[in-house]
Amino acid sequence: MSRRSDMHGFTLIELMITLALLTIVLGIAVPNFTAFIQKTQLQSQADDLVAILQYARGEAVTRKTTAEVIVSDTDAWVVRVGNESVRELSHNPNLAKMDADVASIVYRSNGTATPALVTICRDDEFEKGYVVAVRASGSPTVHPRGKNADGSPLTSCTR
Repeated sequence: MSRRSDMHGFTLIELMITLALLTIVLGIAVPNFTAFIQKTQLQSQADDLVAILQYARGEAVTRKTTAEVIVSDTDAWVVRVGNESVRELSHNPNLAKMDADVASIVYRSNGTATPALVTICRDDEFEKGYVVAVRASGSPTVHPRGKNADGSPLTSCTR
């Protein structure tokens, strides 16, 4: 079938093929993109936690006093120096649940801290979770996704 030279546009078959290819690409991309966003949210929460722990440690050393990070399952984590709240780490438990094995993390004036383990998960998907360990030296460390502090596979989102 030949076209007239003054006709422009797409045929119905060309349009249907384009829509079919677009549907296939979106069917593959959307679930992967959703998983990527969820992983990024967990990684971001772990990084934010390490940042606030490093801040608390720095404040304790700088002010030559103790700094305490008050742990909460549902509310913001608060850094207190003396009786003053100096910083908060808010989190949405629906996006990333943070579960610690202590009620507070205390940094002393020499930079040392009470040891703690914090598990960060989403929807009990422990294989995608992170563990942040605070050593007695005061240094916080994020362990690889899905791994415990000792390197073994993470088997639970609770401490």
